[in-house]
Amino acid sequence: MTTLYAHQQKIVDEDPKKCGLFLGTGSGKTRTALALAKGKILVICPKTTALDSTWTKDGNDVTVISKETFRRDWDKLSRYDTVIIDEAHTVCGISPVFKWFKKQPVPKTSQLFDACHQFIQQTNPSRLYLLTATPVRNPLAVFALLVLLGKSTMSQFESFRRSFYIPVNMNHREIYMARKDEDSQNRLGKLVQSMGYTGRLSDFADVPEQTHRVINVPLTVEQTKKLRELPIDFPDPLVLVGKKHQVEQGVLKGNEFEESQTFDTGKLEIIEDLYEEFGKVLVFAKYTEQIRQIRDMLVEKGIECSCLTGQTVDRGMLIRMAEGPSKHVVIAQASVSAGYELPSFRCTIYASQSYSYVDYAQSLGRTLRINNLQKNLYVYLLSGDVDRAVYKALENKGDFQEATYAKVI
Repeated sequence: MTTLYAHQQKIVDEDPKKCGLFLGTGSGKTRTALALAKGKILVICPKTTALDSTWTKDGNDVTVISKETFRRDWDKLSRYDTVIIDEAHTVCGISPVFKWFKKQPVPKTSQLFDACHQFIQQTNPSRLYLLTATPVRNPLAVFALLVLLGKSTMSQFESFRRSFYIPVNMNHREIYMARKDEDSQNRLGKLVQSMGYTGRLSDFADVPEQTHRVINVPLTVEQTKKLRELPIDFPDPLVLVGKKHQVEQGVLKGNEFEESQTFDTGKLEIIEDLYEEFGKVLVFAKYTEQIRQIRDMLVEKGIECSCLTGQTVDRGMLIRMAEGPSKHVVIAQASVSAGYELPSFRCTIYASQSYSYVDYAQSLGRTLRINNLQKNLYVYLLSGDVDRAVYKALENKGDFQEATYAKVI
């Protein structure tokens, strides 16, 4: 195994048996977990990571299983000495409401969380490591991590909910809103720290300055005209938000009876300009139609490019091919932002952003890696009100909520 960095070696020397590795993106969580693992090893990870052979590329003798397969087949698996859950925030499905089970109210949980919880309880692995750079998706995600590590039990659900959520009456039913006050955030932070190891990449290495640049891209006449027409075609305020965001990107998704539309957009020209400056560029885009539009423009210009979406079959091969040449553009779906690295790319462009803060946080680490620390430029292309609202929500470390925004437009 490759020599460990100082922060990794410190964790290995302390030899925790069950903990969270909540280190920032690019900090080497995978290598640390494998250095801690003993005996028979099981890794539960996203499907794309399993297909990429990320956990076995160094010849590691581990069993790797996707979350989808684990959820279906967990009760058929034997006991493992070490269990590693990669991108652990994705298994933390606990809602702040109850469901009925055998005529009794129980916390509403996801099938994947239930599978992980039951498997850990029944097989009791000697070592358990939960890996994620974003453990605080919401307060109950933290509670789920505590439960999986055996530091809390589901019987403490109501007490935890009272501490970190506020009941609100809305449309004649009670919903629970996460507390946002500083005291609650500090208490959540302490809970995360109590479970294991935390820290950003800059805490472990001398990270060069990272530049973030916002470019306001004026809407074209065609986009402006379409935005005026949208309320007539889409009177539902919630639907209208999404449609406005699409048009701001130069696309409008069709339904099963209509083809998608594309519009001229100034974002394409800026992407081409940044490619000419940097040679290797990573472009994130939320919509499939937008990815196609960017790809078609690049192909027409004779620019070598690859598309990375949830449908990409051999992601590992795509990444290797992109890393090889001196010039290349990778167009990635905004939600496909974890589990791979492009250390030779110095410029990342957000043509449009995912509504999820977790997706955004993960995306920042695709080009910033501890094994190749460089100056990076992150460019945000903003064309309209929704674009700017999404950007602002993510910069404030929260998800963009269409329902909340729909009330103010």
